[in-house]
Amino acid sequence: MSTINIVKYYFYEGMLPANPHRLQALIALAYQTARDRKLYPKAILIRSNEHSSTSQNGFHKPDPLGWHVTLCFKDEIQLANKTHTASHGYVKGKGDLTFTKATHSNPKLDSHLKSNGKPVWPSEAELDVAPEIGYGHFPDSGSS
Repeated sequence: MSTINIVKYYFYEGMLPANPHRLQALIALAYQTARDRKLYPKAILIRSNEHSSTSQNGFHKPDPLGWHVTLCFKDEIQLANKTHTASHGYVKGKGDLTFTKATHSNPKLDSHLKSNGKPVWPSEAELDVAPEIGYGHFPDSGSS
């Protein structure tokens, strides 16, 4: 028996890629990053393109783990609680969105502020929404 998971994908206003191949690559990376936790995300906010820096206490510095896309995701419980998990989906390099690994924060309130004073996960009215995509999951049968 398989499971279908419908996910809503968001981008900060003005960041939705016009190129459909780029959009699909970012969405695939974001989903794989969220699935690293073995859960079924219901909403994913893709917050950046690939970059190699990170921010700690408001200061930017090179990320020792390399190139990544910054995103946040929510499962059903987080949707209800207005919380999210921030993640980095690490990739092979600039221009290559092949997933290599993921890191995740502890859940945070959607109202948590970025260094620019705006909430990390603003209201849907302040975001660009990508087309919904369903993913199928098949249970491991234990045999090949």
